[in-house]
Amino acid sequence: MNRRDSLKLLLAASGSTLFPPLWAAPGAEHATPLVPAFSGLPMGEIKPRGWIREQMTRDLRDGFAGHLDELCREASSGIFTRHRNSGLAANDSNAAKINWWNGETEGNWRAGLIGMAYLAEEKQAMDKAAAFVRQVLDCQDKDGYLGVFAPDLRFGMTGELWTQACLMRGLLDFAELARDVNVHHAVVRAMDLTISVYGRASTPVASGPGGQGMSHDLMICDVAERLYRATGDAKYPRFAQDLYEQLSQTARAADTHPRNLRELDAGWVDHGPNTYETMRVPLWLWMATGNPALGSAARNALEKLARYTGVSGSAVSEEGIFNHKPDPQFTEYEYCATKEIQCSLASALALTGIAAFGDRIEQIWFNAAQGARLADGSAISYLSCDTRLHCDGWTPDGVRPDPQNKFSPTHADVAVCCNPNAANVAPQFVRAMWMRPAAGGLAAVLYGPCVVSTTVAGVRVQIEESTRYPFENQIEFHIQPEREVEFPLLLRDPGWSAGTRVSCAGAQVRREGGYWLITRRWKPGDTVRIEFTAAVREAVAVNGEVALSCGALLFVQSISARKTVLRTYPLKGFEDAWYLPVPGKDEPLALPAATRWRGYGLQATEVAGGNPLRPFDSPLLVLKGTLLRQSDMSEVEAMLVPLGNAPTLRRATFPIAP
Repeated sequence: MNRRDSLKLLLAASGSTLFPPLWAAPGAEHATPLVPAFSGLPMGEIKPRGWIREQMTRDLRDGFAGHLDELCREASSGIFTRHRNSGLAANDSNAAKINWWNGETEGNWRAGLIGMAYLAEEKQAMDKAAAFVRQVLDCQDKDGYLGVFAPDLRFGMTGELWTQACLMRGLLDFAELARDVNVHHAVVRAMDLTISVYGRASTPVASGPGGQGMSHDLMICDVAERLYRATGDAKYPRFAQDLYEQLSQTARAADTHPRNLRELDAGWVDHGPNTYETMRVPLWLWMATGNPALGSAARNALEKLARYTGVSGSAVSEEGIFNHKPDPQFTEYEYCATKEIQCSLASALALTGIAAFGDRIEQIWFNAAQGARLADGSAISYLSCDTRLHCDGWTPDGVRPDPQNKFSPTHADVAVCCNPNAANVAPQFVRAMWMRPAAGGLAAVLYGPCVVSTTVAGVRVQIEESTRYPFENQIEFHIQPEREVEFPLLLRDPGWSAGTRVSCAGAQVRREGGYWLITRRWKPGDTVRIEFTAAVREAVAVNGEVALSCGALLFVQSISARKTVLRTYPLKGFEDAWYLPVPGKDEPLALPAATRWRGYGLQATEVAGGNPLRPFDSPLLVLKGTLLRQSDMSEVEAMLVPLGNAPTLRRATFPIAP
């Protein structure tokens, strides 16, 4: 199958079924590498604009994402530079006293800081990020080692590969953003050293961080995948496959063990972020090797993910998954899980081209990710649930203490893991907004205000994506090539759009699978307009209640909250806090069955006076209509807001009243 036929197969199938014929059964294809539907652009060729850039800038200036090193020791311990772990001194200043943990914290946070700083072009944060990278490279050992252990401990300790992955993912981002080949070469040297030690299982991997699942150590595969894409060197997928097989031998009960993935009915029970990150490994390895058994495992992993996904897009992760159903009120999800699911879905979108994965990525970032953070970026909730009636350090059912159920800029009393990952969701969304189809051209696969500047068919092209999406459903693409050039432009057609309209003067426009394909000879000043038709639609949750969406946004009933400050930080503007409902203020609502046929009578209404650059401070778009009080079924005028406008307390699902 050539590159063009592979893309056509994916496009033709993705509009009618989640998994196209490419997901073949074992034995139906030869074990030869497959061509991914899309390839990513270098990070930095896509820059955010509008509200996305403003959110990043605000997070860097005023939020914990730009100041985590000033808020907690875990993010500023110098574990990759001056204070590596050694037999004489452990770098374990964290709640669990674990010597690799600060490497996870600092590595993941620095990666988020690097991405946000350079994408938002925030000078002070860029200088801070660059200074860290210089320090790391200055401390790189002569043999290329980059990590958290001194020579007397390295390559024999738990967390070695995981902390390398956390660091090197950020370094690779920096190399692309700053166009610094020396940083890229430093990562190649470090990875080559690691492969020489662990390749072909010459040195067993120590039992993984947390002791759950197949361990976070497997995520060194993220680094291997990126180097493989950059170089085409088969040693990287070979190493990754060896590592996957080795860890499968030591963790036979893991959720993402090949045997367990082959059993579609087998439930997931492991640490949520671990399962949701490692599920992308068999998908990449299937594409890189053509091994059909890995293709079946990857398909089953994505189907299982859907089983645990809630109405906001994130999935069950109360530290463990425990095979719990995604009950909107009583099961929780970690911010770490939200980030890892987003990244795994982005990988699935790029490798398969299936447009539905783009819908899922937008669902999780516009809803779950925004609904678990304060709009000013000063704090997140480690654990969240879609319907949150109290945020007070207790489980949603009120039965046992739940210290992760609060808002904090660090969560240092539990683990500084979710906050660093929260700094990564925006940069990772932006880097996946545009991709390059295998057949050539460009594809807009995720929507929002941005500008892409890249080379197509040998010509420099800039496309500005002008929109307030998802708060409006019209997008204009302004194309500026350096000279006239012909190439196909693909635009993802969201599955929720009841009637998408695309216009472009002088172009051929047709729908293929889940995409609109626009072909013409582009010249400066050309414009493409796409308009989606959004209606109020429902999704039935596992508790039998109904969640309501319009366009890419989930709408909820906001609950008025009173705040209890638990702790303040020396850095002004940061605090840990609980939130409890104001008694008698917001009565539970029900949906009238009589108007179900027309979206329960709810109408999407723009709100005047909001700041379009800060849409989660005050809602720009609401659903208005007449709903019912649950107490007496009397009618009441109601207004539902986007989930991100009700981060502390809300109701996300509603019963239908006869």
